[in-house]
Amino acid sequence: MPTSLETTSLARSDAATTLNSAALARLRSDILNCRLMPNERLRVEALREHYGVSTSPIREALMRLEAEGLVVLEENKGFRVSDVSLDNLTDLMTTRIEIEGVALRWSLKNGGVDWEANLVSAFHRLSRQEKFEGPRTISETWSKEHESFHAALVAACGAPTLMSIRSRLFEQAERYVALSIMANAPSRDDVSEHKQLMRAALSRDVGKTLELNRLHITRTLDKVAASLADRKRPAELRVVNRKPAK
Repeated sequence: MPTSLETTSLARSDAATTLNSAALARLRSDILNCRLMPNERLRVEALREHYGVSTSPIREALMRLEAEGLVVLEENKGFRVSDVSLDNLTDLMTTRIEIEGVALRWSLKNGGVDWEANLVSAFHRLSRQEKFEGPRTISETWSKEHESFHAALVAACGAPTLMSIRSRLFEQAERYVALSIMANAPSRDDVSEHKQLMRAALSRDVGKTLELNRLHITRTLDKVAASLADRKRPAELRVVNRKPAK
């Protein structure tokens, strides 16, 4: 049985882990939703004050996000949010089409009744959400359900490494989507696109599912590429109502 000293030590360790996880989640969310803009400097002290945590969780979160490709550490300059570009967008989306194609193929082959039920449920939740909280702001609830839907499509693929790669590509793509929304890009019929994907997957039509998924990602690519072309640099955009960095 643990001593009181060991219990206290474990409690502190759990609390530190919770703080680190919370800081990482909030920082990642702010980057993906462009509350922290591409190429923006990330000053540890300002982030510490903004998130109300100590320096250690912030530094750990920044190092984790650097490993994920969302943050860059420059010698003698510190951290900044990874920049965006048309070349990076094209590479990202092309790779995503290939990776998701493999994951979808395996998922449709392996998925059972539970997979079907979870997919239908994920679509139902997504279709009941409003996409926008404001004229240029995607709802965080919609974003979570959107991620859950696409994850449900490939949930039965049975390859954890592939799923990890797919998840990272999806996250990075969502940052570009947020930028295109901020640039007031034209809207699209998301519900219809997702419904067609779901129906094709449930019917186990591999060819149709892969083609619909390719078109779904390509439409996003075209939409975001147009928004990037409409402005000189992504970092010139500013989020409405965002608290200025110190």
